[in-house]
Amino acid sequence: MGALLLVLLLSAASYGQSHFVEVARELGIDFVHQNGASPQKRLPETNGAGSAFLDYDDDGDWDLYLVNSGDMERGRGTASNQLFRNDGRAFVRVDGAAGAPGTSYGMGVTAADYDGDGDPDLYLTAWGPDQFYRREGDGYVDATTAVGLGHAGWTTSAVAFDYDLDGDLDLFAAQYVRFVLGEQPWCGREDMGLRFYCDPRVFAPTADILYRNEGRGVFSEVSRQAGIAHEGNGLGTVAGDFDGDGDPDLYVANDLTPNFHYVNQGDGTFAETGLLAGTALSADGASQAGMGVDAGDIDQDGDLDLFVTNYQLENNGLYRNDGSFYSEISFKAGLGDLSLNYLGFGTGFFDSDNDGYLDLFVGNGHVHDNIEQYDELVTYAQQAQLFRNGGAGVFREVTAESGPAFSAFYVVRGSSFGDIDQDGDLDIALVNNGRRFALLRNDGARGNYLAVALEGRESNRDGIGARLYL
Repeated sequence: MGALLLVLLLSAASYGQSHFVEVARELGIDFVHQNGASPQKRLPETNGAGSAFLDYDDDGDWDLYLVNSGDMERGRGTASNQLFRNDGRAFVRVDGAAGAPGTSYGMGVTAADYDGDGDPDLYLTAWGPDQFYRREGDGYVDATTAVGLGHAGWTTSAVAFDYDLDGDLDLFAAQYVRFVLGEQPWCGREDMGLRFYCDPRVFAPTADILYRNEGRGVFSEVSRQAGIAHEGNGLGTVAGDFDGDGDPDLYVANDLTPNFHYVNQGDGTFAETGLLAGTALSADGASQAGMGVDAGDIDQDGDLDLFVTNYQLENNGLYRNDGSFYSEISFKAGLGDLSLNYLGFGTGFFDSDNDGYLDLFVGNGHVHDNIEQYDELVTYAQQAQLFRNGGAGVFREVTAESGPAFSAFYVVRGSSFGDIDQDGDLDIALVNNGRRFALLRNDGARGNYLAVALEGRESNRDGIGARLYL
């Protein structure tokens, strides 16, 4: 298909309450994330992993790609990434090399048409060498070396975007910290004999990476000349035209270092403006444990606002775009207080009830798998949260009334959104650290919708970054 499929929800006159049911195994997906958890509490063990919706076989419905991790010392073993084909009734696993199994300790994935041939390729982030799988024939082939990728640090997340507007998709890769196996210090409560995963500030931060697509999906690293090579503990990233000048900018959620807000200068370079823009810190001027991030127009004023999930007892951040500056309004918008008891990771703006306004999903789960041994008020697995947008960017939590899937407890790391059953509402894929994958099908929303497939002719083939006016 080589196109970006959008589901647009057009009318607020007809909508229903969202109702989510967990259906992964019912639909043929039996996937358990393996993190190789060890007594040494190696930090990458608690961070993975992610997923992506994509139409890999060009049949018009959403397939699923799930990232696994494995064991940091012994390797992948049976913990391969898994590609599931949507056949309209259920999902069928694509076995062998054609399913892009991955070999590094996996973190995340971006699916996009990097070579402009009409089908989605896969860029896999990892602790260890990143990997690139090109779509060829009926499946995928590892083309990492051929396309100039394979960074061997710790890449957490990535985003595809055409920063230089030359018609092909470039790649930004957020970097976390310098972690060397066997060199991690002991962190924890000595009085209780409990070892924890270390605070990321124990390790050296690393610089993010920008890859320019030189054509046909071959990349060169241009971080320094583009002004991107700032050091931070990057976990989540999102691209969008935040200043409305026609070219895509970047935002990076950093873990306990100031967030980055990269403004595209239109000449192949970026300016980091987080402090000036008001998006680097919390409302009281502190660095927070930025985990997940998304951008969306919550108040329908025509510009993109930003949302960042943070650590327990830190409020999640909602940065409203006021034109030349952002205001952190999480408490005013009804989100701040309700996030304090949770540790947020995967998140996303989406219209859960088809009323025409962007609602908000927050996936939660602690990073310390032994947290309950020393804090009786905190759980490792946590409920996900759903917030309904009342229409002006003010939210009301509707978790308890959104179906049985929101009564369960998860250890969410990555979340992605797609209409798996083509009924016009968006469903949610959750990869849970060290636990079973969850697929939350939305059986409630019944508003009006229009599906539009964007295909770039002069722009990138996927239409990423396009604006659609109706």
